[in-house]
Amino acid sequence: MNVQTLDRLMRDLAEQQQGVVGREQLRERGVRRQAVMARLRSPDWTAVTPRVLRLVGMPANDRQRAMSAVLDSGAGAVLSHRSAAAAWGLPGFDLAELDVSRPEDRRQPGNGIGSGPPSLLPPSHHCTTRSGLPVTTLVRTVFDLAGSERPARAERALHAALRAGLRWSTIEDHLHELARRGIELMRELVATHGGRPALGSGLETRFLRILLDAGLPQPRRQVDLGGHAWVGRVDFLYHDVRLVIEVNGAWSHSTSMDVERDQYRTARLVAAGYTVLPVSEYLVLDAPEEVVRLVRSARRRAAHAAPTFS
Repeated sequence: MNVQTLDRLMRDLAEQQQGVVGREQLRERGVRRQAVMARLRSPDWTAVTPRVLRLVGMPANDRQRAMSAVLDSGAGAVLSHRSAAAAWGLPGFDLAELDVSRPEDRRQPGNGIGSGPPSLLPPSHHCTTRSGLPVTTLVRTVFDLAGSERPARAERALHAALRAGLRWSTIEDHLHELARRGIELMRELVATHGGRPALGSGLETRFLRILLDAGLPQPRRQVDLGGHAWVGRVDFLYHDVRLVIEVNGAWSHSTSMDVERDQYRTARLVAAGYTVLPVSEYLVLDAPEEVVRLVRSARRRAAHAAPTFS
């Protein structure tokens, strides 16, 4: 392979891979070690690790670092756990600490770029790419998080994945396929949420968990309501007493226009025969006992104010 062909091959790979190339990739394409060393002596390439080269001039960022960790970990390695969650765009995760699942003979990467716990490579049908990064599939990522993260965080990640398009049927299929750490938590989450609409935010997930832990009945979620005309989709509904609960994040209800819109929406729901209980982000995060008291009180008052519907 002449110099021009090698340069084109390496640049093409780098453009597809956040500016980095693995030596193992080059070896698989018939590139000899001496040719790689010659490119490293040029001003165009530099070594990130003994196994990874970077095209000089490509911006260094977290995605490049993540791709370097994958290439450094051997053929078929993928981002997993928290890093895969970040690649899928699940809120609360980033690429600052890298988790890489790698082949069995590469449990320890060459230079420690992957800083999370070493994990064995999942089956090929649990691996894919996301925005150019090799990752575990969304459903496999959710199951991995159930085995590595706090239950509340794993639950929020599950609902974020559902909002991103993950289907309950896919989750249930994996319950039968996987027997591993975290499976009991996933069974519990499926029993609690299975078949129901995904919660609209991590705040709603926290709110629902407060209700369930307090022994309150589970309300319906993400329900379209209105009288003769559609009013909107509400966060939670106790249909038996016609009680609507809206969980309001501070960031999305802060402007005067937001307040006016919320007031108009509430007025229309009241006119349609519903009791409306707004619950603030502060209460959900800092005063869960007060949330329980307010919901119980609102259910009692709503039961006296409206007929019971089955």
